[in-house]
Amino acid sequence: MASILSRLLFSIIALSLLINASTVLAKQTLKVGVGNFPPFFIEKSQSGLFIDITQALFNELPEYDISFVFMSNNRLHHEINTGKMIDVACNIFAEADVNAFLSVPIFRYSDVAVSRKSDKLQINQISDLQNKSITAYQGAMNLLGADFKKAVSENPRYSEHPRPSYSSYLLISGQVEVRIGDINIFWYDLANTYQKVDEEIKPYDYSVHHLWPDVYSHIAFKDKSIRDVVNAAITKLNNNGTIRKIYAKYEL
Repeated sequence: MASILSRLLFSIIALSLLINASTVLAKQTLKVGVGNFPPFFIEKSQSGLFIDITQALFNELPEYDISFVFMSNNRLHHEINTGKMIDVACNIFAEADVNAFLSVPIFRYSDVAVSRKSDKLQINQISDLQNKSITAYQGAMNLLGADFKKAVSENPRYSEHPRPSYSSYLLISGQVEVRIGDINIFWYDLANTYQKVDEEIKPYDYSVHHLWPDVYSHIAFKDKSIRDVVNAAITKLNNNGTIRKIYAKYEL
């Protein structure tokens, strides 16, 4: 009798191991293409705001393993369209010309005006930016609407720069009154790049003026079925507050 029970127990264990092995072998590895600009994507540490969100989504889908592939935005578009390096591309805007299946909006950009509290600037609407010394990211004049373009197009003290961190420096060092750009990039620069100019820098030394609605980008998939299960994960993590907590972690 004991021998029969031993053989039965052995059979059950063997079957369990076989099932688990089959499950592991069945997992699909996805190569996820991402950019490389902090605080959204940070290649050196394999981290960042949008990396954390993407990882949280796929944590809900244990049937997939993911690996991040860092590349330029232009390469990202090419690879999701016709390349073989990636299966998924993060941070794709709806207007982009990509032959892929887009998720629901997930990655948030918040363009704002930032000023020093000590300057006591009253900026409640876009027209209040007139005659201020302003720095912005490259292309902002044509991306932030007709009212903004009207407010700054003839302002000799308005400038655009390809590196957002340089715009942060111009505000922090007192060379301009207003910085236009994504607030998460400014907080990142404040914490990681320009800790000191002439004195210690504190986040509460700055006023944030919300003049534009948030803009969202998507995750693009070559496989529609994977897009659909990720959309379900996005809904779940939005509803239970997980995504909100990830954004909050990056706010100062």
